[in-house]
Amino acid sequence: MDKKVILLVDDEPEILYLYGNKLKREGFDVLMAKDGQEGVNVAREEIPDLILLDLKMPVMNGMEAFVELKNDPATKDIKVVFLTAFSDPTVPEIDQKMAKDIGAMDFIRKGIGLDELVEKIRGFLK
Repeated sequence: MDKKVILLVDDEPEILYLYGNKLKREGFDVLMAKDGQEGVNVAREEIPDLILLDLKMPVMNGMEAFVELKNDPATKDIKVVFLTAFSDPTVPEIDQKMAKDIGAMDFIRKGIGLDELVEKIRGFLK
């Protein structure tokens, strides 16, 4: 089986480090970008299997990057999951509905367990 490639786009070095290392240990190839514009550039060059995209970032936020990716024929079919720190845990179905309405697969709240993160990502890649 081919190694799945995940692009992790987040401006927080701790998130890149924590999530990136966990995903590498679980057998994924991990690419990283520290803002939305860099994420779009890496996605166009590498065409990852999945993008984990933070919403709140400098230079270009996650929503702007998402729109740019979906409007580009080369990247429009890449699966995208938003990472968010300010999602209300009592109403995750609203986030999921909003994500799906705009064409993303889902939202993942930062702070979930690393094993749960990996489980969700494996599910998205099936």
